[in-house]
Amino acid sequence: MANKSLAFKIFFSIGILISLLLFSCIYSILMINKTQVYANDVTTNWLPSIDSFGRMNLYVGNLSRRAVLVIADSVANQTEDLAKNTEDLKKFKDQLDNELKEYQKLLAPGEENLYKETMDAYKEYIQSYENEINLIKENKGLEALKHYNTTGRPLLFKFNEKLMKEIEFNMKGADTAGKQGSGLTSVTNWTMTIVIILALLISAAIAVVILGITKSIRESIESLKKQGEVTMKISKVLMHNSQSLSESVTEQAASVHETTAAINEITSMVNKTSENAEQSTQVAKGASQKAENSQETMKKLVNSMETIQESNNQLQNIAEIINQIHAKTSVINDIVSKTELLSLNASIESARAGEYGKGFAVVAEEVGNLAKISGKSAHEIQELIVKSQEEVNKILGITKERVSEGKGVTTEAQESFLHISEDIINMVSVIEQISAATKEQDIGVRQITTAMSEIDKATQRNQASVNETAQSSNELVEQGEKLQLTTQIIEGLIMGKKAA
Repeated sequence: MANKSLAFKIFFSIGILISLLLFSCIYSILMINKTQVYANDVTTNWLPSIDSFGRMNLYVGNLSRRAVLVIADSVANQTEDLAKNTEDLKKFKDQLDNELKEYQKLLAPGEENLYKETMDAYKEYIQSYENEINLIKENKGLEALKHYNTTGRPLLFKFNEKLMKEIEFNMKGADTAGKQGSGLTSVTNWTMTIVIILALLISAAIAVVILGITKSIRESIESLKKQGEVTMKISKVLMHNSQSLSESVTEQAASVHETTAAINEITSMVNKTSENAEQSTQVAKGASQKAENSQETMKKLVNSMETIQESNNQLQNIAEIINQIHAKTSVINDIVSKTELLSLNASIESARAGEYGKGFAVVAEEVGNLAKISGKSAHEIQELIVKSQEEVNKILGITKERVSEGKGVTTEAQESFLHISEDIINMVSVIEQISAATKEQDIGVRQITTAMSEIDKATQRNQASVNETAQSSNELVEQGEKLQLTTQIIEGLIMGKKAA
């Protein structure tokens, strides 16, 4: 936090306070809503169930007591009110049936098995109850009483036991929900207490920081006032020394005039050098143009040489073809000679064979005919070779003409390069003139050096005043450093050390 600005520190502290307030408000709202959920759970889930069980116990008590009364009246043979009592029993039973049926809508999670056991116990009890009523209707009061003592009452107790388990389950659920709500209330109270304590501590810390910053700013302002007074005195001394420096500057003005005259002379020399440079540029442009022309000529030469190369490639291809044809012609001639010899030998042998050699004579004759045809083809191929040689001769003639053309282009390129050489010689001459102008500029520079010596003497006279000014400046720098340090402290308080 020491590297942060004052505004950041204040806004950060205020942000923490606001965050605590928002947290406390949101947390309180959430906890109140959660507590309300538990309260609603008790109200909507557990209390209606407990109330329903209260009514069930009432109906069960009415039904069991009235059933015992009816059994007692039957044993005593007092049946005058039997119809009325039977009607009341039916009403109590219907009320109990309806209550058990409606309670199914109020079942809590995990209560299904208990409810099933209760209903099973109730069905067993009602079955026993109906048996006892039937015995009463048959005027068997003693049997009904005996059945009640042995079966009905134990089943009634069992049913009541199941009801008590469900009542305990709902009481436990209501108690748990109440404890959860109470626990949330306790946690909320502790949390809000901690938030209030933190808010008070942060407020106290903000107050301490503001008081400390106020004190530091007040001390820094007092220090700035004192340093401002010292700086004012030093400034007056510097003003007096500045006047002395002004007189010295007046003396330096004369030397500056001399320097200006020398600079004018240098300017004249520079102008002449510029003119020579312009001539050099024109000559260089001419040389460049001629070089371009020579480049075009060289391109023509390259194109001619490429054409010659293509012609040579064509000649080589044709020569290769002619060689191949010649080789094949030789092979054909050899075959023809051997075939004719074989045909002749075959004819002789067939003649010797007489009658048996006639068929072979025909074959020999056909072979001879094939040899003649092959000889004719060889002759035609020979003619093609002659024509190919003529074409090659024509291409050679064209190649010679193109070679001559290439020599002419080469001659043009040589002439162009000779012109470029002449232009380069002219350029050397111009450069020599530039060198002469440079020597004249050297004289002007010497004059500038003399004028600068005069300026140096005036500068030496200013040295005494400068020393005194330097001493005062040193003191002013020290005070300035102190002032800067104080300014940095204030800036660190306002903007933060890092920004300072």
